[in-house]
Amino acid sequence: MAYVPRFFFDIHDGELQTVDRDGVELGDERAAQNEAVRALAEIAADALPDGVVRAFIVEVRDAASHRCLRATLSLRVERLE
Repeated sequence: MAYVPRFFFDIHDGELQTVDRDGVELGDERAAQNEAVRALAEIAADALPDGVVRAFIVEVRDAASHRCLRATLSLRVERLE
C-alpha cells in the first residue's frame, strides 16, 4: 500500500484564524498548492469586502506540522462614483 501524505490547511482572513485538525490526503505538495489556491478562491467569494481591503492566507502544514506552503490573496473592493 502506497503512502499518501496528509496536509493541513490553516486559514487566516485578517479577523479569524481557523486551524485544520483533520487534514486532507493529497499526492504531493503540488496538489496541496492547488488545494490552497482553490480554498482561497472559495473564501474570497464568500467574504467579499465592501469598500475595504482584506488579505486571505492559507498556510499548509505537513503531517509533522511543518509549514511547507503559504498562499496569500489580497482583495480590495472600492466603490467608484
